[in-house]
Amino acid sequence: MQEIYGMSINPGFFIGRALHFSIPEPAIETGTIKTEEVPKEISRLQSSLTTVEEEIGQELEAINLPKRDAEIISAQQEILHDPEIYKQIESAIRDKLQFSTQAVSECFANIIKHFETMKIETFAVRAADYRDVAMRLLNALSGVRNTLNFQLKAEQIPVLKEIVPSLVSKLARDGIKAYLVEKGSYNSHSSILCRALGLVAIANIPNLTGAVKNDDLLIVDGYSGLLIVNPDEITLNSYRKKMEAEKKHREALKHLQTTESITANGIKIKLLTNIGVLEELEAIKNLACDGIGLFRTEFLYLGKQNLPEEEEQFAVYKELAEKMKPLPVTIRTFDLGGDKLSPLGYASPEENPYLGNRGIRFSLSQSDIFYTQVRAILRASAFGKIQIMFPMIIDAKDFLEAKRFVQNCQRELSQHSISFDPDIALGAMIEIPSAALCSEELAKECDFLSIGTNDLVQYTLAADRNNEMVAKYYVQHHPAVLCLIKQTVNSAAKYQTPLSVCGEMASYPKYIPLLIGLGIKELSVNPGSYYEAKAIVQKCDAELFKATEIINCSLSLSEVEHLINNILTPYYQDREE
Repeated sequence: MQEIYGMSINPGFFIGRALHFSIPEPAIETGTIKTEEVPKEISRLQSSLTTVEEEIGQELEAINLPKRDAEIISAQQEILHDPEIYKQIESAIRDKLQFSTQAVSECFANIIKHFETMKIETFAVRAADYRDVAMRLLNALSGVRNTLNFQLKAEQIPVLKEIVPSLVSKLARDGIKAYLVEKGSYNSHSSILCRALGLVAIANIPNLTGAVKNDDLLIVDGYSGLLIVNPDEITLNSYRKKMEAEKKHREALKHLQTTESITANGIKIKLLTNIGVLEELEAIKNLACDGIGLFRTEFLYLGKQNLPEEEEQFAVYKELAEKMKPLPVTIRTFDLGGDKLSPLGYASPEENPYLGNRGIRFSLSQSDIFYTQVRAILRASAFGKIQIMFPMIIDAKDFLEAKRFVQNCQRELSQHSISFDPDIALGAMIEIPSAALCSEELAKECDFLSIGTNDLVQYTLAADRNNEMVAKYYVQHHPAVLCLIKQTVNSAAKYQTPLSVCGEMASYPKYIPLLIGLGIKELSVNPGSYYEAKAIVQKCDAELFKATEIINCSLSLSEVEHLINNILTPYYQDREE
């Protein structure tokens, strides 16, 4: 038995047999053509463009996707008809006398390399879209009607080096329930489609294709990002029970929808959701959640070459506010820095961007970018209950500077008689140790606080959560982290400032009782974890609070782990009870 951790793309459990899978490489003709063959090659190119156009159209008809998800696939049509790309390919055929396959291959290879070398997730994920279109075009040029014209069995788990959007929709059409990818991104178009289509998936699994053989028995734990290869009987039976519990749990969803998020001893725990794109509104519409605790605005850059204009942002924020009204929507201002924007010419590269000019400090230093976003959010606040949250705040002085910026924008809107919510709540993320240590002053000044555990853990323990070499040091339940959370809880309580946790810890079952025991009364979770979180909340009782009273800064890591893994298990396990 082997256990390998990757990054969860969509939660859920699945047990099945591995199937190594790769899309056949299209044939590329090399050499040069004769001058008189140029018209024939250009005609061949145009014909293939039409073929791919039809192919994409047929796919859109074959899968029933919400409009915004369908746009992910239809966006490939825009790539297909990009005049600049066509011009480059045609020029290579006319001037370099290349075969159309070689011209297409080289043109797209340059574009894909351009995106990949950015080393920025938001832009690098676009490489997969271009790779998908290139593959389609090359196959059409080679006379291959559809390389995805095969049938998989529902119990199989495709194992891939990389995946493209067209393959995700193909897997869903074939009834596949889960897939694994060696390389991928949570925010890629493929991953967004995966979640929209309800497939369980894990990406970024080290040496996946080497560690897994065809027909290996696999357990895919999409909740924790764990892949188990050839499990022993005890583990297999355990996951079979988990799958059965999950099935029962899903059947109980309707019941949970109409129940309150309240502990067994009568404490109301607000359950909010985290979303990053408007597409996820569809997933949360039936949850009966208490609002959106975190909307990650940096995803407005997904698929963009330029910074989004005020009107574009306003349309997104307005739609959020209107659809969630009267529930609150917490919009986090751009958590961007020079590392993400330097390719667009808005900033210079930095030696250590994670500790550099990012988050609120970047927004304040780039006032034109911040001004555009704040105006868009304020205007949208007239259409629902919006809150603004600033990332990477280090102390109250930092927050007050951001607050003054918003107030200046409010005065300007008033002068032009533009509507906005004059009482819009302004809050700070607690994701840097200094913010937690200064939380009393922040609680006094802010309308609300939210703990971003991902960065708080990373900065407290000096361990990059994406660096496998230091993965063992990234311990979310480390006593140092819990002490910072506890201090923030006490500060918020002193000034009665609403406090939530919007980091990944809030979505992990084993940490939910721990956080509630520490005094957290608002959790903002991923949509897929919502009902599980509510079920756990309802189990929490007075005994939980007694058990977690022992948490303090003198506790050892092993003592915390004993608490979570032994004393708190009744609250997050045996969900079928």
